[in-house]
Amino acid sequence: MRGTEALRPAARAAAMAVLAAGAALGGCVRREIEVTTTPPGAILTLNGREVGRTPARIQFTFDGTYDVRLRLQGYESVAGSGTTDMPAWDFMGADLVAEVLPAKLHRLERWHFDLVPDADANAGVLDRARAARRSVDAMPALAPDAPAPRPVATPEGR
Repeated sequence: MRGTEALRPAARAAAMAVLAAGAALGGCVRREIEVTTTPPGAILTLNGREVGRTPARIQFTFDGTYDVRLRLQGYESVAGSGTTDMPAWDFMGADLVAEVLPAKLHRLERWHFDLVPDADANAGVLDRARAARRSVDAMPALAPDAPAPRPVATPEGR
């Protein structure tokens, strides 16, 4: 009996060492959202925080609905949302096991938005170009033999 009693603490210690080593070698769960737009280069704001220009990859921790805002000059702004759905291995209890398993789990949610050209933005550019043209046309023409204008010197403050 004495021999088996002495082995029990040693067996427990060995089992604990194996579990600790397994936890140390545990994998990780990586969750990312990839946001793309056509055309690329839109400024991306996610839940009120500007995160960069599209295409962009953002790591996230919690699943749910995210507020998405996109802005690109010459295109209508987008105000919408994107949703991430929790996979089976991410539910409570299963997520603890997934974190300890010696495997790297990766989730990539992909959201794509097609931006619509802003008709008003293009009209504004054309209106400004037409106004500049009228302004140039209204300028008095200089005679071809007119002397070049002399520079005007202003005295410096005394």
